[in-house]
Amino acid sequence: MLIDFSIKNFRSIREKQIFSMQPMKRIKELKDNLSEHDEKLLKSAIVYGSNASGKSNLLRAFKALEFLVGTSDEFRIDEIIEPYEPYLLDETSKKKPVEIEINFIAKNKIHYNYQIEFTEKEIKKEALYFFPKNKITKLFIREKGKKLVVGNSIKENLSEIENKLYPNQLFLSKVGKEKIDALIAPFRYLTRHFTVNISHRSTTEDSVISVISESLKKYKKTSFEKNLNQLLRVADTGIKGIKPVQHKETDFKFPKNVNKEMKDRIMKENQFEIRANHDLYRNKKAVNNISFPISEESTGTKKLLVIGSAILSSLDDGDTIVIDELDKSLHPHLTALLIQLFHSPKTNPRNAQLIFASHDVSLLSNKIFRRDQIYFAEKNTEGASKYYSLADIKGIRKELSFDKYYLKGFFGGTPFINKYDLNLEFTADEAKKK
Repeated sequence: MLIDFSIKNFRSIREKQIFSMQPMKRIKELKDNLSEHDEKLLKSAIVYGSNASGKSNLLRAFKALEFLVGTSDEFRIDEIIEPYEPYLLDETSKKKPVEIEINFIAKNKIHYNYQIEFTEKEIKKEALYFFPKNKITKLFIREKGKKLVVGNSIKENLSEIENKLYPNQLFLSKVGKEKIDALIAPFRYLTRHFTVNISHRSTTEDSVISVISESLKKYKKTSFEKNLNQLLRVADTGIKGIKPVQHKETDFKFPKNVNKEMKDRIMKENQFEIRANHDLYRNKKAVNNISFPISEESTGTKKLLVIGSAILSSLDDGDTIVIDELDKSLHPHLTALLIQLFHSPKTNPRNAQLIFASHDVSLLSNKIFRRDQIYFAEKNTEGASKYYSLADIKGIRKELSFDKYYLKGFFGGTPFINKYDLNLEFTADEAKKK
């Protein structure tokens, strides 16, 4: 589970900003919204803010960490580190490192602290600590120009791996191919159980097929299909169930001149087809069913299939999932239902966590969120983002109508719009005719 995450000098974020999933002790409401773990943590958090306030940049920072740990072992020599996007509105920040730090509890129930600092082409610092018996202990520390410092918990000889490490690669990323027992648990959390979905192209047919087919491979087919179909019915989509169809080689009609490599690639890319079953009526009574390709379904239904599949996967594994614009193309009642899946001990027995950004003010409710679960993003006059929770604002009672006060600007995180400065000019009708 995520404990907290901090980021400095990344996109619109100049100074160090801390995003915490630790509950505030003085906040007592909605106890089901806390995990059942030994260390109580929030099961969800929502981020509000005006356009360009930095909501998505915070989530992009999550993605940067996930990306670097999962893939930097494949970086070639001198390859640019793509997530290096420093704050550009301050001359002193342009060439400084991006700094990321994360505290989390891995599947072995141990608390880890991981820190990285990087520039465009090199890792300046990388350090991993853990807390056996609540005492901080180093696993490794790596700094530019210095030899790797390894803690006593690592028994393997790491000199060969260190010598093969390029400046733009994370040492922890190497665990994907090099077995280092003490590092497996934190590596697995950051690459398998910490999922960041910030793509805005999640309503295409290809996206639906990809997400569902991957989930079918990962989980028992009957269990996953059953849960997803139940979610579709509860959401009132009109779909009675989805039917993944896996094609065989004989289903493909290849010309004789297509080689085996090309056949294998085409079959792999198109092995699944997702069809949606609907009732077929006669005289207002359902007498049979009919299936349609998923491309025939609405944008909202396809978004639900993609997001619903990801959420069901995270609930099944007890993962931390980060989603940008969870509510996009979804009805507010449906979005609220997806959030409640994380808050309910019945549907979230493994303490999965949901973090997402939203503009939907109807979700800003004391019936859904505790005050320490609601975050706001706001920019200062220099264009730098800061983040704070509703609980950080003094005098906010739990009985308050959060949505009304937010729209009135009491909490910040709302745009200042002066409609009287909007002086539009249009071409005169006479000029159009010419």
